[in-house]
Amino acid sequence: MGFVLNAALKDLQRHLRDPLALALWVALPLLIGGLLTLLLSGIEERPPRPHLLVADEDGGVVGDLLVRAFAAGRARAFLEVEPAETAQGRERMAQGEASALLIIPAGFSRAALRDQPTKLVLVTNPAQRILPEIVKEGLDLVVEMIFYLHHLAGPELHQLLADLPDRREPPSDDEISLISRSFSDRAQRAAKYLSPPVIELASTADQPSSGGPAARTDGVAKHFLPGILFMSLLFMAGNLSGDLWRERDQGTLRRAACTPASTAALLAGKLVASVALIFAGALVVLTAGMLYLKLPLVRLPLAALWSALAGAALFLLFLAVQLYASNQRAGMVLTNCVAFPLMFLGGSFFPFESMPAWMAAVGRNTPNGWALGRLEEILFESPTAGHLAGMTAIVLAVCGALFLFSERRLRRAFVRR
Repeated sequence: MGFVLNAALKDLQRHLRDPLALALWVALPLLIGGLLTLLLSGIEERPPRPHLLVADEDGGVVGDLLVRAFAAGRARAFLEVEPAETAQGRERMAQGEASALLIIPAGFSRAALRDQPTKLVLVTNPAQRILPEIVKEGLDLVVEMIFYLHHLAGPELHQLLADLPDRREPPSDDEISLISRSFSDRAQRAAKYLSPPVIELASTADQPSSGGPAARTDGVAKHFLPGILFMSLLFMAGNLSGDLWRERDQGTLRRAACTPASTAALLAGKLVASVALIFAGALVVLTAGMLYLKLPLVRLPLAALWSALAGAALFLLFLAVQLYASNQRAGMVLTNCVAFPLMFLGGSFFPFESMPAWMAAVGRNTPNGWALGRLEEILFESPTAGHLAGMTAIVLAVCGALFLFSERRLRRAFVRR
């Protein structure tokens, strides 16, 4: 045990002499994750809405219906309507406080109902390009609706409204019955186009592609935190595994092999030092991410311990790859060839929720993808003690097998090269 601790302290001292490398292993994933979060954070935010000022100088029924149509129902999710006087609206438009000003002139309702020439005045904000166009497209739809209303029921509408402002009595029952029958006849003739519709519109919603836990919608950064952490673990484990080549080139391994201590103790010392550094790096990434997401820090110790355990398995995996390389450069190439596909498939660059179903299924069954899923359970759910014990036993068994495999290769071939 004393030799294991001495070997671990020796490795820790060597790594701490190069703090820049340690900082880069942690900072690079944080930088990548931060940029991706900033890039994609606008997806969950409500899109900007046009701010429309409406000056109704008419006060008629059509102008009132037009304002209500813009301000009611689903239109409120896409348009913010505010009534204003004409002079006040023009002044606010000059100050750039709205996307557009709609002026409904006097006599608009009468002209629109009687199919007479009229106009709507739309003043747009030149500092905005897209939002005023949304308002303009909405007004174009209103014009189309009035046109088709007159095309479908123009004579009846004209008869109903003929000299209406001058009449002192409401339409008689016979007039209303005649107009109603005429409307009904026209509706029946148009029924073959309207019921059922000639054109049918079908909409589908993509379901979450993840094959594991349900997709979480608490924010883009929440999806990226586990992946960023495992990106850091992969960087650290890959680079720490290459330390064997430096010690072999310096003759340290050959001298250690001549001591009474076993090769297993030497390898255990390197594992302890690597796990200590991985734990520290995971603690930094997790603390920064949990503070940013306002997650309860009571989950931090367990998440950091699980990350260190997963990092130990990744370190031993990369160590086994390094031990079968012909030289240090080949070892780093092989390590990168393993690490980067694991990053892409294992949820480090793209969350599983954003992947196609087949890719998410493959990614969740990679070593880091499986461990990442368990980290999500620790951070965002409440796994039971039995579940935690089971997944810990699995990782310890994998670590044990990789340790024995690496120790055998180290003792029989690597030190003697």
